[in-house]
Amino acid sequence: MNRVSPGFDAAVAAEEISAELEALGTPARAESERAYLKSDLVFYGTSVPNMRTVVKRFLRAHPGLTHDELIDACVALWGPPGADAIHERRASAVLLLDERPKLLSIDDVPTIERLIRESKTWAYVDTLAGHVAARLAAVDQEMLGVLDRWVADDDFWIRRSAVLALGDLLRDGRELGRFFRYADLLLPEKEFFIRKVLGWVARETGRRYPDDVSAWLRRNQAGMNGVTIREAVKYLPDGDELLALWKDR
Repeated sequence: MNRVSPGFDAAVAAEEISAELEALGTPARAESERAYLKSDLVFYGTSVPNMRTVVKRFLRAHPGLTHDELIDACVALWGPPGADAIHERRASAVLLLDERPKLLSIDDVPTIERLIRESKTWAYVDTLAGHVAARLAAVDQEMLGVLDRWVADDDFWIRRSAVLALGDLLRDGRELGRFFRYADLLLPEKEFFIRKVLGWVARETGRRYPDDVSAWLRRNQAGMNGVTIREAVKYLPDGDELLALWKDR
């Protein structure tokens, strides 16, 4: 059943948020952000702190926001695929999902996955996967099946998301085996954003489980790449040794 409060209009809400975002933007920041993200989207030039302020103000104004209202507002903000989309609207849609995790469930995976596929940039993907999807994976076993599908997807942003979405589980000491299985599968890839995410997640996992990460790195010396290993060894007691072994392989 659709649960939308009388008088709530997602399209109107999205336009109100958008107007606030645009008012806080500057042309100089818009040009800088577009160049930094290498994006063809429209940019208002609004800072991330200001986007967070606008999103939190909207949420304070709608304390009883329902699941359906949240999703409808996010979809309205996200807009259509293509160059007519606006960066700050999309970023704010992601922030809204990030701010209301308890409203989301496994039933929202199709929406989350669609946004990831249309993102084409780490600027949205890393929060959608590393926060939104990761929280779902930590509380719902069914999400692991989704991640098993994602890690074999043709879209490298979806494959990257499979690794990022293990983050909360790994911090709790769960699913280390699944991470190393994903890492073994993805390690041969040449894509920078895959190599980088393997290194990031291995690095953070190594803070808590250095022996496990060290053993994985030692097993994979022959196929290791510089982007992954230089990140992965940062917090390992034997990191310098591992890096030297890799350089001398």
